[in-house]
This record gives sequence, structure tokens and C-alpha cells, in this order.
Amino acid sequence: MQKEKVLNIKGFWHSWKDTVLMRFIRNKYFLASVIFVVWVTFFDSASLINWSKVVVNIGEQEKQKQYYKDAVKTAEEKINELTSNKDSLEKFAREQYLFKEEYEDIFIVEFE
Repeated sequence: MQKEKVLNIKGFWHSWKDTVLMRFIRNKYFLASVIFVVWVTFFDSASLINWSKVVVNIGEQEKQKQYYKDAVKTAEEKINELTSNKDSLEKFAREQYLFKEEYEDIFIVEFE
């Protein structure tokens, strides 16, 4: 019975190794291509994994770049407004730094 199983397995293997799929897998060009793809994906210094991390990092930095451009633009507008108009400068000083005239009292209301 044991010998029958061994013969059965050998017969199955002989019929399996001559199929089109196995001949394709044993092809030297296919094996070289598979090894190349695995190497480029995981082991190379410029692997696809590292490349994808860099692409994600570039996207995040582009968002930060746009945020800081917008912040600089609003700061420049604020500076232009403060330097061109005395009333706006006084309003800014009163609101931000709590400046007041001698005869005025300041009440600060804080909401919780």
C-alpha cells in the first residue's frame, strides 16, 4: 500500500512537471524576471517601497508649502494694512496689545 502511494505521487509529479505552467515557471527568462522584480521591490536602495514613501512625503510637503505661502500672503496684507492706515494701526494696537488712552479703562471679557 505504501509503495502504491509513492508510485501514485511519482506518476502525478511526472504528469505535472510536463504541463505548460511548469515549463513556463522553469523558463530561465521568467525566473530572471521574477528575481529582478523581487529585488527591485524589496532589496534595492531605490526600491519601490522607498519610492512610494518619498512620493507620499512630497505630497505632504507640497501641502505645507501651500499653507505657508497663504500664511505669508495674509501676513503681508496685514502689514500693508497697518502701515498704510493710522486708524487700522490704532485698532490693531488696542485689540492685540491692549493699548489705551489715559482716560480710558479696559475690561477684558473671557468666554470659557
